[in-house]
Amino acid sequence: MIRGRKATLVILAIVLIFTLGVVGGCAKKPAEPGPAEPMAEPAPAPAPEPAVKEFTPAPAPAPAPAPAPAPPPKPAFNIADMVDVFFAFDKSDLTAESREKLARNAQLLKGAPGVTILIEGHCDERGTNEYNLGLGERRANAAKDYLVSLGIPASRIRTISYGEERPFAMGHNEDAWRQNRRAHFALP
Repeated sequence: MIRGRKATLVILAIVLIFTLGVVGGCAKKPAEPGPAEPMAEPAPAPAPEPAVKEFTPAPAPAPAPAPAPAPPPKPAFNIADMVDVFFAFDKSDLTAESREKLARNAQLLKGAPGVTILIEGHCDERGTNEYNLGLGERRANAAKDYLVSLGIPASRIRTISYGEERPFAMGHNEDAWRQNRRAHFALP
């Protein structure tokens, strides 16, 4: 009986294994959705993993264009660059040479729009003090009026007469007197 029992157990084991194989191996038919049930959407496919790229540095930015060169600085105004205007004895009229000198002075003033100047009228020692003060004033105003006619604003020009009080050249001869009959340019 032991033998029979063993044989029965062996047969039972084989039947059990066969049954499990048949039951587990059968595919189950999926249930079809009915008209009332909405269909389930399929799950989205997972996004593919990005491929590993080799590191490449970003291109260097293009160099900025060089700034335009600055214009050369204007030379500073120097009153010593202004030239005196000379007059004939007992006159305040401008000569052609005086007008040329004043035109150069006007160009200097146009290049320095913030500069205000003083025109001093001078005379030689001949004549009375009162007369020479008046003559010096007429000489300074003649130079001013011409500069204004060349486009220099009158507000940038002051005048004063020193008559014979401030001679440039010391002496009592025509050479000294010629140098003292002038309109001189200064800063106020």
